[in-house]
Formats: sequence, C-alpha cells, structure tokens
Amino acid sequence: MVGTIEGAMRQVLDCWAELPPEMQEAIDQFRIQLGAAIDSVFVVRRALDQEVHEDGEMRLD
Repeated sequence: MVGTIEGAMRQVLDCWAELPPEMQEAIDQFRIQLGAAIDSVFVVRRALDQEVHEDGEMRLD
C-alpha cells in the first residue's frame, strides 16, 4: 500500500514542474509524517516478531 501511495504521489508531482510554496510545504510535511508512520510500523512489527522465553530472554526469529 505504501508503494502505491508513493507511486501516486510521484505521478502527481511529475505533472507539475513547479508547485506553489504552500503546496510544496504541505507535501514535505506529509512525507515526513508518512515516513514516521512507516518507521513506527516497522518498530511494532519487529517487536511482535520477537519471542520471549520462560527465562525472560528475548530472541529474534
């Protein structure tokens, strides 16, 4: 899904050579927020992939 969103954004941006400053700022903010959301998903996914054993030690599979 992220690839689809990114591809759609690139197609839209490729249609306009120069965006108005307000639109460029909004797009930059969106990219930052999307990047942070993606990073959060990876952190949660990695945490869910860890196993906690009875001795309390965590191991990655």
